[in-house]
Amino acid sequence: MTQTEDHLHNPLWRFALEFYGYPGVQEWMLRSQDEFGADVCLLLWASYLQCEGVPLGQELWEVADRRLAPRRRMLKSVRRLRRRLKGWPRAQRLYERLKAMEIRMEQRQLQALWGLRADDRWPSDGAALEVAARASNLPAKEKARWAGLLEHFNVDRVIGR
Repeated sequence: MTQTEDHLHNPLWRFALEFYGYPGVQEWMLRSQDEFGADVCLLLWASYLQCEGVPLGQELWEVADRRLAPRRRMLKSVRRLRRRLKGWPRAQRLYERLKAMEIRMEQRQLQALWGLRADDRWPSDGAALEVAARASNLPAKEKARWAGLLEHFNVDRVIGR
């Protein structure tokens, strides 16, 4: 593994793969993306910070959001095309290539977020979930659903399920 590849496989990426694969998380994240315009990578980052007990501030959230903006536009274009091709038998190979490209782009986004590292340099406004839910305009019901997913995920990690 090269140094760049190793950097891509940071703890945030490993957490994202594990949490996104947890029952109910993928569905919730995609619904939050499609219905409320939330950025899945930012939600995964905030989830990681919440699980690690690292507070998050509005200022850092805004820096992270701006850092992802150029990549987000490209990612949305790839996602839109991939979704259009879904179910077209003659375009299956292209669909799969676009899906793989989308995952690599998301991994790069998470790498950029990992590089920010929430630490003492940034003022904290509170729990990562609270700041992220407010900044993502998630309704209270969705914030509660997210908190429940994180709580169950953490419990299962602790007891080794």
